[in-house]
Amino acid sequence: MISILKPIAVALDQLEVAICIFDAEDKALVWNDTFLQFFPEHAGHVHVGEDYRDNLRRFYLQRLSAEELPQIDRYIEEGVLRHRNQLRAFEFDHHDYRVRVASLPLGAYGRVRLWRKTAPLLTGMQDRINPDTKPLPTQILPDTAMALESLADGILMVDEIGRAIWANHTFLELYGLPSTDALKLRDFAQLYTQAWQHEVPTAEYVASLGLLKEHQRFSGAPYVLALPNNRWVRVVELRGTQTNGSNFLSHVDVTESRQQQEALKQLTQHLESLAIKDALTGLANRRRFDEVLESEWQRAHRSKTPLSLLMLDVDHFKRLNDTHGHPFGDEVLKRLASILAHRIQRTGSLVARYGGEEFAVLLPDTDLPSAAKLAEFIRQQVENMSLGNENTGLVRITISIGVACASGTALTASTTALVDMADRALYQAKRSGRNQVAAATP
Repeated sequence: MISILKPIAVALDQLEVAICIFDAEDKALVWNDTFLQFFPEHAGHVHVGEDYRDNLRRFYLQRLSAEELPQIDRYIEEGVLRHRNQLRAFEFDHHDYRVRVASLPLGAYGRVRLWRKTAPLLTGMQDRINPDTKPLPTQILPDTAMALESLADGILMVDEIGRAIWANHTFLELYGLPSTDALKLRDFAQLYTQAWQHEVPTAEYVASLGLLKEHQRFSGAPYVLALPNNRWVRVVELRGTQTNGSNFLSHVDVTESRQQQEALKQLTQHLESLAIKDALTGLANRRRFDEVLESEWQRAHRSKTPLSLLMLDVDHFKRLNDTHGHPFGDEVLKRLASILAHRIQRTGSLVARYGGEEFAVLLPDTDLPSAAKLAEFIRQQVENMSLGNENTGLVRITISIGVACASGTALTASTTALVDMADRALYQAKRSGRNQVAAATP
């Protein structure tokens, strides 16, 4: 594959097209001389096997301002995502030229990126903060305006250095402008800021300002901005459509679709939560416990650290249900779940309702004496809690706990071995009189 791509890269030099090919892990494989001419910062540095992130870091070190440099890692990660997911070409300003870049997948071989200069930058484009050098087109052709007014999308027309010269009615409505006279030859960033001038700035607005600033310099790819009143708009810059150097920015109201996506996201999260949580107690369910146990078992085996398990059972739970009713039994389970959730908060630990009145507590990096000490503390807390109502009176609740630990060669067995040990210890605690802790012997 590489032997075929190298001659292609050389041929593209004759067309002044830059190319760089990356493998499936984003490592550089092949590039041509034009690539180094376009991006001289890579000369003498890029090498076969170099991560695309290192490539991007040199690129951004040349482009970002001092105030933007602290965010370079974010720029790099977003650049990697664009590289992996790019479906259409986009353009950006680079040195004295406008450059169009395309990125295409090569299947299992990786991805190729291609760059081509489209036009020299007009005077003033290098400094968009003070564009004041070229006469501007003052009107749009009537037939073009009529066609753009019929579109449901907002359309903003800007001159060759980014100043707004015309907009259709949809755009004016989106940004709260009374007429095209309100454009006043301002750039879009100013118009966007004005739309928020009477609103309380939100986190979404602040994030949109940063996104807008970035895309003013790396334009072409669609981006989404927040508008007041929880509205959202997707912006796409359409360059090279007018002979006089002007360009269009398409603004599509995506509020409804974004709300639908957010609702779908929340529904998905809710369904995922239902799949791994116990409805009564809010703890992890048996399915989630089995998943985490397998994962922590493998981790303990790799890291050679102990993994402990507590199995807890409410003493005489059937008698509690029969005597005081199932609602009272449910309250017992919820109170026990609350005690466990508040006491077991160490990162990596898991509290689950194992089934019925039985609970499981998974304790990574915990040896048997430490697990047994924790189990005794939990037993005492449950014994000392007050539970009851005017119908039941004060009811004494106790639990029995079995403790087991797997370490060393025991971790070469299966996860069921740890569960079986904890279960046997739990039954031993019950046979010995309940309301106590029993530890499994290795």
